[in-house]
Amino acid sequence: YMCLDCALSLNRQVLESAQFEDSVTCLRNSRLWRSLRGRLLLFLLPPLVFIMIASAIAQYYLSVRPADRVFDISLSDSAFAISKELRVEGDRVRFALSEDTARLLRSDSRDEIYYVVRGPQGELIAGDYGLVASSGMLATDQPRIYDGAFNQQKVRVAAILTDCGGSSCQVEVAETLNKRNALINDILLGTLIPQLILGGIACALIWFGIGRALSPLHRLSRVIDERSPRDLGPIDTGNAPEEAKSFVVALNALFEKLKESGLAQQRFISTAAHQLRTPLAGLKAETELALFEPHSSDLREKLEHINQSATRASRLATQLLALARAEPNAHHVDPIATIDLIFLVEEHIDEWVQLAAPKYIDLGFELRPAIMQGKAVLLRELVRNLVHNALEYSPENGKVTVRCGIDGGHCSFEVEDNGAGIPKVYREIIFERFFRCPGTLGTGSGLGLAIAKEVTLAHDASITVNDPPGGTGTIVRVTFPAAGEHPLSQ
Repeated sequence: YMCLDCALSLNRQVLESAQFEDSVTCLRNSRLWRSLRGRLLLFLLPPLVFIMIASAIAQYYLSVRPADRVFDISLSDSAFAISKELRVEGDRVRFALSEDTARLLRSDSRDEIYYVVRGPQGELIAGDYGLVASSGMLATDQPRIYDGAFNQQKVRVAAILTDCGGSSCQVEVAETLNKRNALINDILLGTLIPQLILGGIACALIWFGIGRALSPLHRLSRVIDERSPRDLGPIDTGNAPEEAKSFVVALNALFEKLKESGLAQQRFISTAAHQLRTPLAGLKAETELALFEPHSSDLREKLEHINQSATRASRLATQLLALARAEPNAHHVDPIATIDLIFLVEEHIDEWVQLAAPKYIDLGFELRPAIMQGKAVLLRELVRNLVHNALEYSPENGKVTVRCGIDGGHCSFEVEDNGAGIPKVYREIIFERFFRCPGTLGTGSGLGLAIAKEVTLAHDASITVNDPPGGTGTIVRVTFPAAGEHPLSQ
């Protein structure tokens, strides 16, 4: 109990010291505290340590007291044995202990044994001079056990009163504490070592148990981590632990708000684009009709500029519609069908030839069957935007090649040009909306590659930008996750 009091006193001093706040701050900033598993372990360790200390103290005292009592009984028996050797002869008390018996009494391999016999008046009859007599009251044939000192050594003393012919004589037997201390050390080691081993095992079991208890949270984090950014559906709360259900419910509510916000944005873009297409188409038709009539050169130039601006605005509205359709939760209305990329390319060859002719661009096609499952409306926009970008940014007398087919079991679509190319520093951000590389010529809006990226995400495909073998220009390649079988090969 003295050790426990010292520990509590030290604990109070630490709590009152200025360093305690620094220790708490350091603990809260530690990696262990930032971990929920580590925090639970830190909360569980203090009571575990307290229980271990209390158990060790209780076990120590419960083991030492009986052993100490056995030693005291043995010491008392020695005192009683010595008292039997007192003889009363008239008015004189004689101690009749033989040398052999005295040698046997003192024989001990680890401790020193001392004794003293005092007469009725406290006079020394036999034994070791200098052993201090008991200062307490003694009862006849009732031993008193106490701690003392002899020859600068701590001793345990058993003192009794015995009858001496009508008077009382005092017998004291003292023993050094070597055996007792050795036993206490053995008990202490026997108590602490199992406690430390059990404490280590308990900590390991707690750590493992906390990990097992937190495994549903790890599974939940994996489910969230593996979700596509386009997937804003609710998370199933059935397998979530009770403590995490409120978090999952709040997360589902956030997903729902994000979905509603995205849908509202898509509806706005779609409505605005639809509303713009009609007046822009009318403006384009009117300017084209006006160009057939005779006008001065200045007026004709202005009409051509108006027609070109209307064409660009009409394409921008079409791209905004395509982007709204390709965004998450917007393309679910489009049916999934078996599509051959060749047919999607062939649909727009005439359109691309008309774009390539004014710039004398060599437009070539290397088409092989590429059957896949997808959404025709979105894939059509992907093909149109990639080829249109290549034609838009290729110089006069340039070269553009469109390819599709099956490569390594995967359907692929590829557009190669020999234009200025895209610097590597911009290849990670060219898929952002309205981004155009600095110094880029042409009339694009910066939405073509953004639409292509959204369409590839909708089909779990990948899109990459690389340098062609010749080193000049750009290759934009889309690789789809799987290829089907071409019907003509059956």
